[in-house]
Amino acid sequence: MQFESSSSEEQVTDDDVDSQVWDKIESDSNAEFSKDYRMVEEVSANSEDSTINPIDCYRYFIIDEIISLMVRETNRYAEQHVEIQKLTKRSNTLHWKSTTNEEMIKFFRIIIETGLVQMPEIDYYWSKSKLFGSEVIQNTMSKDRFELLL
Repeated sequence: MQFESSSSEEQVTDDDVDSQVWDKIESDSNAEFSKDYRMVEEVSANSEDSTINPIDCYRYFIIDEIISLMVRETNRYAEQHVEIQKLTKRSNTLHWKSTTNEEMIKFFRIIIETGLVQMPEIDYYWSKSKLFGSEVIQNTMSKDRFELLL
């Protein structure tokens, strides 16, 4: 379930722009990019074992500060959404609980998994069917919570 905007067209005012502050993120990453956003050099492992696992590659680009920023903004957006929207009693959004860095990392794990193992519909990943269901995803997060974060 994605959060929906209000039924009327939203207008951005000067007051709104003032509240949209960008945060500067300091990175420990030493990846270099050219002006056309291509990597200048290959990413390689620093250890004696020169293999990189997918988590190492992910953590090379998605640093803790970015995860923290995403958590903060997700929580802020959800709180604003609950205040503004007229939600029905059955809406999952009414039961919003703030997310955490750990949960956001799990969320991205599911995003990556769904990109690698594609199914016709997102519901299939949580299916009890042995043909479709993904135990990895089902054991990581409930479908309702995933859709709230989505």
